[in-house]
Amino acid sequence: MILRNGNLEDDGWVRLGDDAPVEGGVPVIVSLDRWRDDHQSLALRSAPVGVFLRPDQPPTEILGDLERLATVAFEMPVFKDGRVFSHARLLRERYNFRGDVRVFGHVLRDQYLFLDRCGVNVIEVDGPKAAEDWASAMTELSVVYQPAADNRRPIPSLRRDAFDRAGERGDNAKADARVRLFSHTYGHLSAQNLLAEMIHTEFAGRIALVSSFGSEAAILLHMVAGIDPALPVVLLDTRKLFGETLRYRDLLVDRLGLTNVRSEQPDAAEVARRDADGMLWQRDGDACCSLRKVEPLERALSGVDAWITGRKRYQGARRAVLPVIEASAGRIKINPLASWTRDLVDEYFAEHDLPRHPLEEDGFRSIGCMPCTDRIAHGEDLRAGRWRGRSKMECGIHETPASQSLTSSGL
Repeated sequence: MILRNGNLEDDGWVRLGDDAPVEGGVPVIVSLDRWRDDHQSLALRSAPVGVFLRPDQPPTEILGDLERLATVAFEMPVFKDGRVFSHARLLRERYNFRGDVRVFGHVLRDQYLFLDRCGVNVIEVDGPKAAEDWASAMTELSVVYQPAADNRRPIPSLRRDAFDRAGERGDNAKADARVRLFSHTYGHLSAQNLLAEMIHTEFAGRIALVSSFGSEAAILLHMVAGIDPALPVVLLDTRKLFGETLRYRDLLVDRLGLTNVRSEQPDAAEVARRDADGMLWQRDGDACCSLRKVEPLERALSGVDAWITGRKRYQGARRAVLPVIEASAGRIKINPLASWTRDLVDEYFAEHDLPRHPLEEDGFRSIGCMPCTDRIAHGEDLRAGRWRGRSKMECGIHETPASQSLTSSGL
């Protein structure tokens, strides 16, 4: 019996030995050797003819005869020999064979789906149970990852379709779809390789690094300098930064050879209107951050589809489940160092001889605006010195809750 396209049928073909007589009117399958010896007489028969090949006999052996053959059969002698899968795909995809491709021999139920994907449509089986096995095997994988002769669309293609459809629904949906695609494609990469793919492949000319030039900022700046020193680097100069931070910026720019560092300041007219005395930080911290950081960042990212941050999971509870890739306000946000530990940070500084922010020695570990940054005591959270004594924990440019960020597992 045979399974033809998954349906159980009686087998009307006879597989002949090299010395067996050929009966008239019966479809026969012969060995490659017999075909070579008798192909003229076999081709003149009124009944269909096929050839069976061993795994070490590729389809190239019968290329000139494919139009005269109704079936090509492959013997599968042992499970570990996978050449038959390749031979079947070659017949279907490269040589455009439209007859039956059959297999016989040591065929396992677990191979049914993959044989079908490679273009095999006939399998010699022992009995009716094979049809049940076939039906269940065909439903076990809902998606595939590689194109094959069965023309099932692989998951990368389906994801890109989802991305295109999401683009029709708006920037946020489009960014969410991209996050899923990028997380599966790039989420396993090292920080340097991820940056290179984002900067050169996915967002060439449309990505920026937003840097605080704070205590750990030199790491990403050093990586970016090695990938593209002309990448836009944005510093949000709130006009309330420490002088040490601005001097540290100048030191790093000169040391690393960065050529496109931009300082984005708050709108002077808005500052005069909303914070004339410069004390808004004391009255309303969120309003001050909005004026001096959130709004300038939006201007700085105009025309940019993605941006890079230096946030890490160990930097406080709000960042404990920080993803490597996330969607934020219709853009992609890349956090290449999300999984880094403090030890890795220190090792990178030492390995590359990077200068430290001058305020670190004085007890400042997370450095922002001067009025809202304090030293931290031993054992305190690294960001405990930011907005000390207030419930505020973020400035507003990273307010997307980590639990709502999109990423794949393990990133």
